[in-house]
Amino acid sequence: MSSNIQNTAAEAMQTLISISRRYGADPEYVLAGGGNTSLKQDGKLYVKASGQMLASIDEAGFAVMDQQRLQAIWNREYPADLDQREEAVLEDMMAARVEGETARPSVEALLHSMLPQKFIVHLHPALVNGLTCAAEGEQYAEKLFGNDVLWVPLVNPGYILAKTVRERLLEYRAALHREPLAILLQNHGIFIGGETAELIQGSYDQILETLSGALVRRPDLAPITVDNARRDLIRTGLAAADPGKNNAVFSFHNRELAVRLQNEDQYYPISSAFTPDHIVYSGFKPLWIPESVFDGSPDDTAARVRDLAEGFTAQTGMHPKTVVVQNTGVFTFSENALALYLDTVKVAAYAESFGGPLFMTDEQIDFIRNWEVEKYRARVAGE
Repeated sequence: MSSNIQNTAAEAMQTLISISRRYGADPEYVLAGGGNTSLKQDGKLYVKASGQMLASIDEAGFAVMDQQRLQAIWNREYPADLDQREEAVLEDMMAARVEGETARPSVEALLHSMLPQKFIVHLHPALVNGLTCAAEGEQYAEKLFGNDVLWVPLVNPGYILAKTVRERLLEYRAALHREPLAILLQNHGIFIGGETAELIQGSYDQILETLSGALVRRPDLAPITVDNARRDLIRTGLAAADPGKNNAVFSFHNRELAVRLQNEDQYYPISSAFTPDHIVYSGFKPLWIPESVFDGSPDDTAARVRDLAEGFTAQTGMHPKTVVVQNTGVFTFSENALALYLDTVKVAAYAESFGGPLFMTDEQIDFIRNWEVEKYRARVAGE
């Protein structure tokens, strides 16, 4: 290989790293370990490895895949049984890595591989998900962007998502003889590709500016101090329910939440999961604690909180990652959970401009909760 080609390949990788860190460091685009990026170069796909953080990624954080082996997956027939299919697809994905590669590729590697652009950037901006997680999101996408974007309905992530995008993309190309500006995935996020970082940024700017101009209102995130006495009682009760947490509980409150936490009807728009990332980091649903827990002595309050947390665990098989206390605030067990639940609040507010919030279905939530791929990602992230 000539030194000129080597330099070109090295420059492309540095561009990929720069793109990844630029968006990964901006919470308006992606949070925690969410999102993924890729580069196609010399028959190979360099795609973010599962569990890696875009904000700090380096060359070692990308799994190197053989494009021909990835494309050969489309010639396979997979079992109809969900578990058998997912196991077979994962086996083929791992086999599509280049010789010597040990990193586990992002679950969306197959989707990245079939898009034609050199660089692909998949992110989860709250503003975009205000549209993709809205009851009338598809209608508003058509109204705002016409046929410049491709809308993909809610389906299982991974192979089924890639298969669905592939089918819809073939139809789009046949009808319009071009590539879409962006691919919008219901209850998931957005894919944008380009030959340069500047083209990708321009596309993201266009999408976000258009959505921003269509907003009826923005969330009011002005902070409100959490009542110290209530905070301590909540923490005591939660620690008693799960001693392993050692009282490491984060709390926050703001004006948007002050409205949402007045009663359960107001709370509904932030009571479940909008996207897979919300499930992984802040939980498939929060534990709701009513105002009535504070009726009585401090010991009574702590005991009631403990009982509610233990009941949640018994019912769901997991400790709550996010706890929402009526007229008080939100409590989480990690900074990532706090960030993703705050994102839930933002998405719910943005969705008001596009027909109101729309959560993932119970079936989809159960799939994500039990999907080996997301369990792996959560382990890597320490969630």
